[in-house]
Amino acid sequence: MKRIIPFLLVLFLFVLSFSVAAQDETEPLVVSLTKDFGYGAGGVIQGSFSLKVRSPGDLVRVDFLIDGEIVHAATEPPFQYKFNTANFSVGEHTFSAIGYRADGTQLSSSEFSREFIDAEQAWENVGKIILPLCVIVGGVSLLGALGSAFIGRKKGFTLGEYGLAGGVVCPRCQLPYSRSFLAPNLLVGKLQRCPHCGKWAILPRASQGVLEAAEARYATEGVGDVDPSDDDNKYSEMLDESRYEQ
Repeated sequence: MKRIIPFLLVLFLFVLSFSVAAQDETEPLVVSLTKDFGYGAGGVIQGSFSLKVRSPGDLVRVDFLIDGEIVHAATEPPFQYKFNTANFSVGEHTFSAIGYRADGTQLSSSEFSREFIDAEQAWENVGKIILPLCVIVGGVSLLGALGSAFIGRKKGFTLGEYGLAGGVVCPRCQLPYSRSFLAPNLLVGKLQRCPHCGKWAILPRASQGVLEAAEARYATEGVGDVDPSDDDNKYSEMLDESRYEQ
């Protein structure tokens, strides 16, 4: 029994090492497709792309194949092949690769396919995505502006209280006011109406120093808010006179 245990242990280690070696020899060759510039969505591509290999580190050559034919042989890392879909016919194409080790071992990747389209079709596809987004963003911005105007008529200005969206200084009257959280954010700032003079402007959050200077002016001049009852009569005039400022 004592002699059998060492024998079984040696046999187990031998089988384990053989299994690891076999696994290493059959390590798969993985090919990935990345977009350099162009369109790619839902298995449809157009423009400049790159085929790249993720594989064992002892490769000496990789042949890239499109539709079963070798289109490029990479002999040094990084093993990749850059191409443009305009150089191939419109339609479905299959990608794969074959890798070679220094000892002559050959590794083959699995195949995958993509549909090549022309530039005109790519722009049409982009338009189908962008136009609805523009409509949604425009609608949200409009609702935000209307909501901001409505809230501004209901809520007065409190000196020094600016909320989560921060405070700004009106470019016309130079007085401070708080930005509404619901006001549309147009990247360079929020679109909102000044509660003091009625000016519409797109403004980023003001710094604390700028706000303090405007607060001092507000306290010195004792300027009050715009009378909400006068909004309907002056609304059109304010829109005509307003200039969006960043």
